Amino acid sequence: MLLAVLALVLAFGLRSAPSSEGAAPPVSYAVQSGDTLWSIADAYTEGDPRDLVAQIRQLNDLSTTMLQPGQTLLLPTT
Repeated sequence: MLLAVLALVLAFGLRSAPSSEGAAPPVSYAVQSGDTLWSIADAYTEGDPRDLVAQIRQLNDLSTTMLQPGQTLLLPTT
């Protein structure tokens, strides 16, 4: 009985889990002198860069918007 319940939980859990197949891995970007999160996001998106700035901060676990030349950032891809 326990095995049957476990099998059902796993089966439904695997079906509802988001698929990472097809998701492109993030790309690396080396921060240059004068770069800001806004300027980087603006260069990599055609629309409003605010969402991309938030994604970059989250992906890189940035607690501040301060960047240093030579710092490597991961940029999300779509």
